[in-house]
Amino acid sequence: MARMIGNTLGQQLEQALRHFSLTHAQLAALAQLGLAHPEPLTGTRLAHRAGVTPQAMSNAVSDLQDRGLVARQANPNHGRVLDVTITGDGRDLLDRAQVAAKSVEDRAMSALTPAQEHQLKELLRTVMVTLDLYLPDTGHNR
Repeated sequence: MARMIGNTLGQQLEQALRHFSLTHAQLAALAQLGLAHPEPLTGTRLAHRAGVTPQAMSNAVSDLQDRGLVARQANPNHGRVLDVTITGDGRDLLDRAQVAAKSVEDRAMSALTPAQEHQLKELLRTVMVTLDLYLPDTGHNR
């Protein structure tokens, strides 16, 4: 059942993101780079935080760079490593895409009481921590 729900939510999110010509991995990259105190991140670090493979993130970042939504520059400490940062255009698109993504989340949560929604979010946080995924809004950052 969890897989079916996850697949359905994923499909609905992908449909909402099509309007912005974004994939889930691209949205995840922009979201990580657009945090309140953004720092340049490597593609590998972005992949880990987003829960996708480094190859999938490399493809996502390349497409975002081609569209001028992110920039890559050499890491000052590791010459062969590239850091990724979000551009102003990327931040603008992220803001609009997150509104669309939030509408999918709101629809999914609409049948829950506030207490049930809180409980579900806590359970999902626990699963994410167990899977060693990055959580920017908790003390469980990786």
